[in-house]
Amino acid sequence: MRGAGGDTVVAAREVTRDYRRGRTRVRALRGATVTVRRRDFLAVTGPSGSGKSTLLHLLGGVDLPTTGRVVFLGRDLATLSVEARASLRLHEVGLVFQRFHLLPMLTAIENVELPLAAARVPRRERRERAAAMLERVGLEDRLRHRPGELSGGECQRVAIARSLANDPAVVLADEPTGELDRATSRRVLALFQELNAAGTTLVVATHDLELADGARRRIEVVDGRTRP
Repeated sequence: MRGAGGDTVVAAREVTRDYRRGRTRVRALRGATVTVRRRDFLAVTGPSGSGKSTLLHLLGGVDLPTTGRVVFLGRDLATLSVEARASLRLHEVGLVFQRFHLLPMLTAIENVELPLAAARVPRRERRERAAAMLERVGLEDRLRHRPGELSGGECQRVAIARSLANDPAVVLADEPTGELDRATSRRVLALFQELNAAGTTLVVATHDLELADGARRRIEVVDGRTRP
């Protein structure tokens, strides 16, 4: 894992984010502040509509704040071009979604290879790395299975393996257990804890209090504001 500015991977300072819905302006964040350090496992909790997902998108450079700053590995994201931010997301950010976002026509190993192919990793190397990532999440016997042949928990583990493929500085997971039953959610939590213990930096936005309690630390987003 890599860092900048000491152990800081990404920091948001007094960020706001406004959206337009017709003629109405909606403020999703109202001055949120958070610092993510190397080897962190941070849970971001709060009610629906509080701004958790918006904050995750800002931390990962998926979106930019209306006001305030997000600094990722020493770089102010607002100063980067669209192309530079896309490159940063590809190489430094691993994204995990509630509904997996796997391509149904591809096998597990082919889904994990996608970010490696985008990063122009040679075919043989990306196949080896994708297989290693799937082995890391306990799916070495599911390499050739398509998403429709996998359980929800297995699909989520494929998505986690994909997020790790390019050795990102941080993995951002948005409601990763929201589609899973309790037993499977606990297995995903155990996997996150294992990955974090091995050095992976994680930020998880979640309603799942058991998942939040299993993180190293926790912040809450309420009405667009963060609080410890």
